[in-house]
Amino acid sequence: MLDIPRPTFRPLRIYATDPARGYKAARTATITVENEELSAGPIGARLEVVDYDAERDLFYDAVNLNDPSILMQSGLPPSEADPHFHQQMVYAIASRTLTNFDRALGRRVSLRKGEFRHKLRLLPHAFEGENAFYDHDLNAILFGYFTADPAAPGPNIPNQTIFTCLSHDIIVHEMTHAIVDHLRRYFLEPSNVDVLAFHEGFSDLVALLQHFSYRDLLIDEIRVGRGDILDGSLLVNLAKQFGEATGTGKALRSAIDTATPDPRRYGNLTEPHARGAILVAAVFDGFLTTFRSRIADLVRIATGGSGRLPPGELHPDLVARIASEAAQTAQRQLNMCIRAFDYLPPVDITFGDYLRALVTADFELDPDDAWGQRAALIEGFRRRGIYPEGATSLAEESLRWPAAEPGAAPMVDSLSTILPQLLQREAARFTKVSSDPGIAKQSRERPPSLSEDLNESNASETVKTMREALVSYAQNNSAALKLTGRPDVWVSAFNAVFRVAPSGALQIELVAQFVETDKTTSDDPEFGGVPVRGGTTAIIGVDGHVRYIIAKPLPSPTLDQAGKARADARVAGQRAFVEQLDGADARTNYLDRSDYGQRMAARMNLRALHEGAE
Repeated sequence: MLDIPRPTFRPLRIYATDPARGYKAARTATITVENEELSAGPIGARLEVVDYDAERDLFYDAVNLNDPSILMQSGLPPSEADPHFHQQMVYAIASRTLTNFDRALGRRVSLRKGEFRHKLRLLPHAFEGENAFYDHDLNAILFGYFTADPAAPGPNIPNQTIFTCLSHDIIVHEMTHAIVDHLRRYFLEPSNVDVLAFHEGFSDLVALLQHFSYRDLLIDEIRVGRGDILDGSLLVNLAKQFGEATGTGKALRSAIDTATPDPRRYGNLTEPHARGAILVAAVFDGFLTTFRSRIADLVRIATGGSGRLPPGELHPDLVARIASEAAQTAQRQLNMCIRAFDYLPPVDITFGDYLRALVTADFELDPDDAWGQRAALIEGFRRRGIYPEGATSLAEESLRWPAAEPGAAPMVDSLSTILPQLLQREAARFTKVSSDPGIAKQSRERPPSLSEDLNESNASETVKTMREALVSYAQNNSAALKLTGRPDVWVSAFNAVFRVAPSGALQIELVAQFVETDKTTSDDPEFGGVPVRGGTTAIIGVDGHVRYIIAKPLPSPTLDQAGKARADARVAGQRAFVEQLDGADARTNYLDRSDYGQRMAARMNLRALHEGAE
């Protein structure tokens, strides 16, 4: 009997664009997702589709993607009317999004929450309403459905049922919210004006850049736009059917702001979606600049050096080459955007912090940057008035996080043999996956499970011991790590990271997040239920030495004069931000004492935030 290896990937069909004009006009695609063990639902290791319709109080039958008749046709054919396809659609897109994060981060992202909720739940028909949202407490994404506006339905039929679970962009957006919440649990706490805007903008970025992985869609749009990806609205607009069906006459959001960006918008806008759109435009601006540089030689060859394309259809080979450059540039940009998470502080994120993390993380993996993608990103941020705190200029070397100063003892001295054991175990897993010819491709596309989530109550004894050792290390090296030395310092995450650089070199790092809370602010009504937190992300090399200390410190006597000033300013800034939102919210003066004390915590709700999206 033949020993046939299990395929690494499973093909599934999806709507690559919203089905606004029916099946024939909608763009469909067949994508590959991780070929994991699935039960009916589909239910896998990290994702669980539960198709309960609360409006009708019924469960739809669960699709079995292992059914031979379904396997033979690469999944069910796209259909607006078939709940089974809806289940396939949300699973396929969510799984594809997870794969992008796994690959860029160099580890498998955990979606567990607590002892019993081991999977992220996806509910395709959760409720009736013009919304879809990630719920932190339920560890679930709930998709709504609604009827198109009878007077202004766009290309939809008046009163047609619109399913948000059929929108690629909405699925990716909400899935990204869920992943970000698991990677940085405090990025839902609005400690400054950028925090929730970052959540929204980053989720849009992932959806936009993932558009470029669908080859047929990309080729069609480049052919229609004659090489200009901005001419085709499908690549640069988000949730087109949703926006049109609600009567706005346009897509929900776009990657493009204006031909001439206005830096004053960043200083004036506070609504999270509008502010997040500035981040999207800055990153997408960098992508466009790099993409145009990469196809400049193709355009010169095709036009004989004139730069003016002749009228008529472009040659199919030229279209294919341009599409290939667009896809590669977008994938690298997406990897950059995701990889930056390991170089972000654990609390109080700002757009400037994100730019510094983007530049540092990409430099660490690819110092050469042959296409100037980092420089293009920096320029996109500069054009919109986004300047990182602490940077002396917008030169790349100034924007990179400074290397850690000597002071912290090597981690191996404090962790004894635990750290080497963890590295040896994870390196063995990585080597096994990389060297096995049957799954060689998998080593680049889908990293193994590299470390256990410290938030799981059933974590292994090794990881629990590691966590205790990290707490002890942080307390003994608090000044070097820019921590206060509080005994209740919390290790919110710890990961071993394995990445392959473009040169082929294997990069191994340890990333630890330490968080502290000023408990005197927890019940202070001035802060509205969101306490002041500080924290440090430490990037540690395989030799045990701390390479980067990325800190948002609390006020502490151990800080130098400049550090004390920044810490004091951050606390004052959080208080001022609460006052600013209070002044813009007419309900503030009518809240009772309990609600008033928790008003900022209430503003963290993604469901309410999405209901107010513009």
